[in-house]
Amino acid sequence: MQQIYKRIAEFIENGKEFVIATVVNAESSTSGKIGFKMIIDKNGTIYGTIGGGLVEKDVIDEAKNIFKTHKSLLKTYVLKEDSESSLGMVCGGSIQIFIEYIGEKPNYVIFGAGHIAKKLYEIICLDDTFNIIVCDERPELANTENFPKAAVFNKKFKESISEMPLKEGDYIVLVTAGGKDDPYILKSLFNKGIKFGYIGMIGSLKRKEKCFTKAKELGLDNGFLDKIFAPIGLDIEAETPFEIAISIIAETIANNKCVSNQKKGFI
Repeated sequence: MQQIYKRIAEFIENGKEFVIATVVNAESSTSGKIGFKMIIDKNGTIYGTIGGGLVEKDVIDEAKNIFKTHKSLLKTYVLKEDSESSLGMVCGGSIQIFIEYIGEKPNYVIFGAGHIAKKLYEIICLDDTFNIIVCDERPELANTENFPKAAVFNKKFKESISEMPLKEGDYIVLVTAGGKDDPYILKSLFNKGIKFGYIGMIGSLKRKEKCFTKAKELGLDNGFLDKIFAPIGLDIEAETPFEIAISIIAETIANNKCVSNQKKGFI
């Protein structure tokens, strides 16, 4: 059993998503016993066992779907003849399996490395929810000295985005200087074809209009642009970089809650 927990720790440490199946209830006649655990990775490789047989095969099949839905499942198998959940097994008894999705940490990507970006970074570092990425073309600002716990990119934005390990559900924040690069950043993100969890852009309504006009010229559609939060941040009358950073983080949290309830989001 210790090997299973070591494997779980390895997956979490390496930021990998996985599914863990645990026997939470079982009658004595079943091969799987309470507490048995099995890990399934995204490639279908398994570690451990929940008793083998057709039940284990079915759980592996369920895991494939859970990697798509990210929704955990509690499933009961009644292993008696003529039972729909027996899977053809007639050994008697029943077994209940909790099949749990454990996701990899999302990225929190900050474009811009100025005062607001710095405060965002400092606040996000208070928790372990995100992998942090900071991107700015100014190496005197975007460096590991200023952002020691982040993956830092200080090449041209387009080149940096092509190298970033972006994935579905990531949070994207644009707090760049002046905003002239924003349409091109959005274009590069759009070309990724990824369903981001949130995209927000700082600036006035005029800056937003100018950016979106250029973005449409670059080929972005309204379906993408309409889901961008701009001006970014909840309206808390924020003025200082710290207050603005708080308003941005609050908005990303609020949006994530709404996505969970299938009310809104960058999907």
